[in-house]
Order: sequence, then structure tokens, then C-alpha cells
Amino acid sequence: MLISIYGFTHLVVLLSSIIPRRPWKPTGRILVTGTFHNPGWYLSHVTPLAHSGVKEIILVVDEPQLPLERVRFVCPPKWISRLLSRACAKAIWMIIAGLRYRPDLYMGYHLAPSACSALMAGNLLGRPSCYQMTGGPVELIGSGFNTIASVGKTLEQPSKVIKSMAIGVIRKFDLVVVRGNKAKEFLTAHNVKGSVTIITGSVNSYQQLPQNDREIHLVFVGRLSPIKQVDQFIAIVNAIARIMPNIRAVIVGDGPLRGYLQRYAEGLGVNENVEFLGQRKDVEAILVNSRVFVLTSKSEGLSIAMAEAMRAGVVPVVADVGELGDLVADGVNGYLIEPNNTDEYANRIISLLQNDPMWTQFSHKAIEAAKEHCDIEVVSEQWRQCLRDTVFRASGCSPEDI
Repeated sequence: MLISIYGFTHLVVLLSSIIPRRPWKPTGRILVTGTFHNPGWYLSHVTPLAHSGVKEIILVVDEPQLPLERVRFVCPPKWISRLLSRACAKAIWMIIAGLRYRPDLYMGYHLAPSACSALMAGNLLGRPSCYQMTGGPVELIGSGFNTIASVGKTLEQPSKVIKSMAIGVIRKFDLVVVRGNKAKEFLTAHNVKGSVTIITGSVNSYQQLPQNDREIHLVFVGRLSPIKQVDQFIAIVNAIARIMPNIRAVIVGDGPLRGYLQRYAEGLGVNENVEFLGQRKDVEAILVNSRVFVLTSKSEGLSIAMAEAMRAGVVPVVADVGELGDLVADGVNGYLIEPNNTDEYANRIISLLQNDPMWTQFSHKAIEAAKEHCDIEVVSEQWRQCLRDTVFRASGCSPEDI
């Protein structure tokens, strides 16, 4: 499937390049497409775009999301999605929306299929395109088979051919937005010559200051999928419970592994310590009542769930993977743990839970780091400059006209 997506994308870009891009007067609109698994992720990424000075965001999605000012939802009819697949339906609707609204930029989250659709639409309609690499290099390493379940069932190991095709597609974008330094270094090492910019997702401000009497000791927020390795979170709770029998941990989120994880917790005898909360609308209230945020993922970009937790004063103890180290300073505002080392997780967490002054110090530092890097005003301004520069270069207009 990925060979077909990347091959067809290359073909469309090649054929459309026969007609040179012509200058145009900017409309102030951008067209964005992607799959949003939860409201928090959607708000984290789309809100700063909407606050970046654009006139309107045309969001091509399967179904409307939470309403935001300056965001218009364009959804393909269900019957077309059933007939042609969701990805094909959204790709067609991007062309239709592009012809109607004349956006200045086409943007997609994740390379296949959303960003590929944005690249093809932009080239066909003579506009620049942007790829948001939200998951980091894992979207390319292993040919993306870690992020596309249907492909993962057919590929037993990474394909160098598909990875090479994916890198070739990325080189065609006018703008690539990544979440941290490791992703940028990865693309630079693979000779991606276009504009590569680091912009994180955004988080809201919290009014409540850290308190030592928070009732939840450990919190995990995320999708219950294999890449998150939530079974390790439960194993960590089990190890801590030997020292602190009354440890309280909560798992916020849902996913295909929920049943297995509940049985695993029961088998270890910590089902009384671990509470599965499922999808929640009051995540902020849960975070401000939590002390330590734990993330045991195989791979991450810069986790928005972690950034939100830090902004709420929750101290992160997380795997040293992906871009997490851009926000977590080991031993200053949290801890970076060697992946899969559950004993180290447990030891670091116990040291925090049994030392209130140290936890308080780390908590304040976590708030400062999240505010500095991910506050919505900071991220919105980064998008403002980035979009102006990209449209300016492509349209031939002066920055004052954008």
C-alpha cells in the first residue's frame, strides 16, 4: 500500500511540475487535513494555527471536530468514503475545497496518506505544501509500518525501498514541520533540503499552582496501543507497590489493548492500585491532581500529553526516546529513563514521591519549561512567522500583503 501511495505521489508531483507555479495574491487561507484521534490532540495543533493570523483554516476531515474560530470543516460524504476509502475521499475533497477556497498552503499531518494528499493537491493547484511530522522519524523508519496498522500486518521488517521513497516524497515539500531537534537532525542527515522548522503542539495555561497533597501518584494519558507499552506502566506500579502499598495510579485513554491491560493488572495483583478511566473530558482536572507523569513508549515525537502534564505541574518520568528530551531536563524538571528499564522508572518515581521538597522543585521547573516551549502564544507566533515566510517565498508577494 505504501509503495502505491508514494509512487503515485511522485508521479503526480512530476507531471504537475511541467506547469510552473505562477504568482498569486494571498487569500489568507490554509487547507489542512489529517486524522484526529482525540479532542485534546486536535486542539493542541489546530488552535495555534487558528491564532497565527490566518484568515481561515479549511479543515478536511472525516467528520467535524470541536468548533474553533476561523476554522471551517469540509467533510466528504460518507457514501464516497465507503466507496473509495476515507483517504481517497479526503484527497478528492481537498482538490474540490482547493478550487473553491483558493488556499495559500496545503498541509497534512503524518506522511501517508494525509501529507501526500496535501503535496499532490498543492502541486496540482500551484500552491506550496507542508508536512507535519508529528510522530518523529518513526513515521519513516520501518517505512511507516509502525504507524499504519494495515501495513504493519504485511511488513515483517523495515523496507529500505519504501523508506527511500518516503524520503524522496518529503524532499518535495516546501515546508516540513517537526517537533524537536532529533527529527530535524534525521531529515538533515537524509538530505532534505527544503525548509525544516521545529514547532511543537501547544498547551493551555493553568491557574492552579503545584500542591503537595495531590491524590493521584502516577498518571498515564494516551492511546492504549502497542507503541505506548502501557503494560510497562502497570509493571512499574507493581514494583512501586512493594515499597508503597497504597500507590494510586490512573490510566486516561482508550484503545485496542484495554482489555488485555486490565487482565494484566489483575494478574499482577495491582488492580486495586491502577484505575482505568477511559476517555475523559476532564483531563486537566485529573492532571492538576497528579504528581508524576509516566510515559514508557517505544517512540514519540514531542508528547503533547506530557507537555500538558508538565504545564499542570506534574513531574515527568519518561523514556529517553524521540523528542522528549527537548522538554525534559534530566534531574532538573523530571527524569529521562533508559527505554524498557522498569526498575529505573520505579526507583526514580519512589525518590520523587518520598521527597516532597524535591518534587515541588521539579514541579515548578516543569511548569516553566512547558510554558517556555509550548504555551499557545509562543507556538502561535512561531506559526505566524513560518507561514508568512513560506507563502511569501512561494507567491511572489511582499510580506505586507500576506
